[in-house]
Amino acid sequence: MTESTVESDGSSEYRVLVPLSNPRTERHLIELASTLAADRGGVVHAVHIVQVPDQTPLDRGAEQLERIDAESEKLLERARDHAAEYDAPLETTTIVSHRSFEEIFDAARTHDADQVVMGWGGDRPWTAGRAEGPLDEVARDLPCDFLVLKDRGYDPSRILLPTAGGPDSDLGAEVARTLRSATGASIDLLHVVDDESEREAGERFLTEWAADHDIGDAVLTVDTSGDVERAIAREATDETLVIVGATERGLLSRLVRGSIVSDVVDDLECSVLLAERPTERSLRERLFGRSSDEE
Repeated sequence: MTESTVESDGSSEYRVLVPLSNPRTERHLIELASTLAADRGGVVHAVHIVQVPDQTPLDRGAEQLERIDAESEKLLERARDHAAEYDAPLETTTIVSHRSFEEIFDAARTHDADQVVMGWGGDRPWTAGRAEGPLDEVARDLPCDFLVLKDRGYDPSRILLPTAGGPDSDLGAEVARTLRSATGASIDLLHVVDDESEREAGERFLTEWAADHDIGDAVLTVDTSGDVERAIAREATDETLVIVGATERGLLSRLVRGSIVSDVVDDLECSVLLAERPTERSLRERLFGRSSDEE
């Protein structure tokens, strides 16, 4: 593993970690991460995860390691150039591993990340992850907030945020608010209820939720169809970014299993940002261990 630090004075505690793999698609991840880090006076930590075959020893030959370092440096140099356009300092690390998906979690813990911003697509090595045995457990026990960008031409100018409450929607609201502050983005909130008889209660919930999350000026829409997927599809027609909270099964766990989101969200034409915040149980387990629940 190699590591370098650029433009960081060590004074920032808030850390947004960005796993990188493809030099052609990482610009938008750095842009999003830099916006989020700058809002907290924090630092972006770009991590290039280089996955090698299981049969290849990690310490095999200076020549191979030098080649990996050279390729990684090219990728991270692009990240530095892109991050230079923002106010957040950038740190970089290269990790050579037989694993890919698990390394994201290890890196987040090792570098004490507050947030991970990662991309999702067929060109990324962690897309090939499989939920077998301990890997599924790793994906369920989040070390910090996770944001996963399905990039279809990242543009945060018009944001749709569906919400039914909960910590994942809270995270989505924080991101939307930050993007609004940084870019002047508009925010549309969507809440889906079962039928027309629940409209009044739905409007009351959405109005209070928006005020509690400091986005009271957002456009509020209550959909009475009871069909969340179709409602999102309808409302997303004129949006450029949809921010979706994780499901009960857990976002990262579903990523590993290959069932990332519902088909309708997967088929949206705009970019989608999936958000998951660690549960109180996983946080307690990380701080005190599993045995604390048995005391």
